[in-house]
Amino acid sequence: MTVSLLQVLTPLHLGEGTQIGAVDLPVARERHTDWPFVPGASLKGALRAHARRTGHRDEDVRRVFGEALFRGAISVGDGVLLATPARTFTSTFALLTSPLTLGRFARQVSGAPEIPSPSSPERVLVGSRFDLKVPSKELAVIEDLCFIQENSDRVDAWAEFLREGWLGDEAPLDHLAVVHDDVFAHAARAWLPVRTRNAIDAATGVVDEHKLFSVEYVAPETLFWTLVDGDDAVLPLSGDAFALGGHNSTGAGRVTLWKERS
Repeated sequence: MTVSLLQVLTPLHLGEGTQIGAVDLPVARERHTDWPFVPGASLKGALRAHARRTGHRDEDVRRVFGEALFRGAISVGDGVLLATPARTFTSTFALLTSPLTLGRFARQVSGAPEIPSPSSPERVLVGSRFDLKVPSKELAVIEDLCFIQENSDRVDAWAEFLREGWLGDEAPLDHLAVVHDDVFAHAARAWLPVRTRNAIDAATGVVDEHKLFSVEYVAPETLFWTLVDGDDAVLPLSGDAFALGGHNSTGAGRVTLWKERS
């Protein structure tokens, strides 16, 4: 069983079809954390569709992914949230994670660095190459919250661990920032982008000018991790983009699966 990272390249919507408050189409969320996740069945289906589109033989696709009466040679787990982007006053954005989030990931891999842990919800830990402080101030601003910034070698170690093990230079790991678990929970629940879109009239196939609906997305640069077990012969190569989730015709749902480097 190997651990792979799923990197979101364009806004991603994987929904469950249940309206929550003002959002008509929310993303799928874990029941116990209320954090976004990628259902393993959806990811496996997207990988199967990609294998077919890229010319793999039907018998190989059936062997790996199975069919109605055949289990298949691979299992794909849920995508568990590892890091989520958030707007900042300086440096454009931070790639937020937390001790709990890193801990969930560290239990599945070997050689993980020591987990950095802010001493309070008012503090944010960043690496040596990242500075969130407002000019002439000692405060860092993330979305609508203010933090005291502290530099941590452990954050640098985690950025390097993810870079060497999976992502190389294809993710903004210099923007990694570790916040308190409570802050991360708030970010994962409340800071996802929501877009308002025009509804399509089912009878005419054109825009219904009198109807709008809102869609929640997982933002680009979000990272998930997943467990893959079995024959991965027809899976995309690390770095190859493929489509996942809904609204692909508008450019949404482009993701990359990064396999663990040997």
